[in-house]
Amino acid sequence: MHTKKFQQLSKKDTAIAGGKGASLGEMTGAGIPVPPGFVILAGAFEKFLEETDLAQEITAQLKKVNYDDVNSVDEASNVIRDLIHDAEMPKDLQKEFMDDFKKLKAEYVAVRSSATAEDSSVASWAGELESYLNTDKNNLLANIKNCWSSLFTPRAIFYRKEKKLLETQVSVAVVVQKMIQSEVSGICFTVHPVTEDRNQMVIEAGWGLGEAIVGGLITPDSFVIDKKASEIMDKNISRQEMMIVREKNETKEVKVATSKQEKQKMADKDILKLAKICQEIENHYGFPCDIEWAYEKKKFYIVQSRPITTLNAKKETIKNKPAEKIFKKSDTRLLSLLAVEYWYRAESEILPKLTHGLVRYDPLIVYNPGKGVDIYYELHDWVLEDDVLAPYFQKNIREFIKLADEHEKECLEIKKMVKSKVLNFPKLFELFTSAWAKLSFIVPLGELYHAGVKNAVTSRAVKTRQKTVNDFYQTSRTLTIRIEAELPQYKEYANFLTFEEVSGSKKISLAGLKERRKGYVFYKNKIYTDISLTDFMRARNFVLFIDNFSSVVSDQSSLKGVVAMKGNVAGHVRVIFHQNQMSLVKKGDILVTPMTTTDDECVMALSRAAAIITDEGGMTSHAAIVAREMKKPCIIGTKIATQVLHDGDEIEVDANIGVVKILKRK
Repeated sequence: MHTKKFQQLSKKDTAIAGGKGASLGEMTGAGIPVPPGFVILAGAFEKFLEETDLAQEITAQLKKVNYDDVNSVDEASNVIRDLIHDAEMPKDLQKEFMDDFKKLKAEYVAVRSSATAEDSSVASWAGELESYLNTDKNNLLANIKNCWSSLFTPRAIFYRKEKKLLETQVSVAVVVQKMIQSEVSGICFTVHPVTEDRNQMVIEAGWGLGEAIVGGLITPDSFVIDKKASEIMDKNISRQEMMIVREKNETKEVKVATSKQEKQKMADKDILKLAKICQEIENHYGFPCDIEWAYEKKKFYIVQSRPITTLNAKKETIKNKPAEKIFKKSDTRLLSLLAVEYWYRAESEILPKLTHGLVRYDPLIVYNPGKGVDIYYELHDWVLEDDVLAPYFQKNIREFIKLADEHEKECLEIKKMVKSKVLNFPKLFELFTSAWAKLSFIVPLGELYHAGVKNAVTSRAVKTRQKTVNDFYQTSRTLTIRIEAELPQYKEYANFLTFEEVSGSKKISLAGLKERRKGYVFYKNKIYTDISLTDFMRARNFVLFIDNFSSVVSDQSSLKGVVAMKGNVAGHVRVIFHQNQMSLVKKGDILVTPMTTTDDECVMALSRAAAIITDEGGMTSHAAIVAREMKKPCIIGTKIATQVLHDGDEIEVDANIGVVKILKRK
């Protein structure tokens, strides 16, 4: 037997059921209203590793990790997770898991990772491993493997090192629990997480599934309960415009009905009823608890409980590592992978020769299915056309005219070759690369003409641009059509073939083409699949610069929010709208942002900030938890901080009363 029902488990079973599984078993046995479910014991994962011969391979990969190198951790994680996902689950395990699922008589379940070193007072793995909501019989087995493999995400590998668990045997169990489609859900701290008053309990509540609160997507209602008197001491009712609900086997953000947006999420009597259940849990365990709850059809359910690990926590220090490169988005184009290749080669190899070393771009190119190809350049490269090329070619007008003439001739030759009976791919690729290298500075110099810089260089650039640009892109698309005809078996993948594959110098892999079609990152002549842009950049310590955000002009002199961590500090504002901008936060800045995430760059920015202010989030949001761990003054749920405050404003954050005072506008 590799599974146990909740009622067969207790808090003593952490070694086999993990912290989450053992806790759910313990609460079930104590009569707490827990949705029914079972735990796939850690031994099942170990059996899977042994029968698929993966145990030794995973150990070998972990031994090779250099923990001072983010790329090394990322590479090991990708290799290990791919090994687990690709391996076939033993048939006897498949049958046992599916049989237990049927016994639950639930259409949908939540599948949650439960590490065997989890949810202790020493190491809380909350947020490090993965959970999958609204899982049905069709994706149950896949999500179980996803939970297993989440023991080896980069965050989890780092966490194990940080908590000194490298020499500790850490495995993972999986909780399979009937999915509660909550009308209201939330969190309860049985001890006030800010004041640490043991006689006060804090309950947060929001419409829909609890992921909106945990993820900091909404600001929940907040209620402070006097535990001895069993009465509500304080309440903050927040406007909620969106919520997360189930739609088939997926979660979806939907708009909250207008009539409910301003309403208190639960009646006072129900809040006190929930407080009583949570008090029973704290009494049973004998320590302060962080409890997740759900409310469906007039009944409360407890879906998780763990110790509060941030009480009296010591401030964590995080080494500040500056970004290696900062990228800014330039264009979104409909380009084939072949065009991406010649685009990159033109700008990284040919441009330096044409401009005598003045310019060399190293673009980062990303294909997003259904949206096209995004082109990113390093931030400092954006001024080169104006500050370097225009003055250079103005002094060397004949050289520019020669390059423009060559570009026009190459475009004509390409047009003819694409229509010829036999395609000469090596010659075509060479011409496309050369023509694009010239076009890459003809186009921006032409834009200078329209901006008012009118001289011989910009005038010629405009004429050449008008003459060739449309034809150039059309010819590139025509080439793709020709490739479809030349390689009919790969017709639907024509946009994802490389030059080597098209020319026959490299064998075509259908599996590889399918992966590229799902999305890819192209950088330094290499194609990366099965990775998001965020993960790719994080692994290399790159960040994305985003500008042109609109703000609301306001004459407000102060704004209010909810206190997540007490303190008082004055300083200058740094407004961050996107997580990839976090490197812009300097030591002593007051970080103002819609919400924060577990991204490494974000956590490092929080360590540099003197205080934290967010638009959204509750007591269990990432910003609130980290602020308490780092002892940083923090005000959450202001709703409008990013609209009212601007970079450079001097403000006072009074997180003792939840007020931000604007001292001086920049």
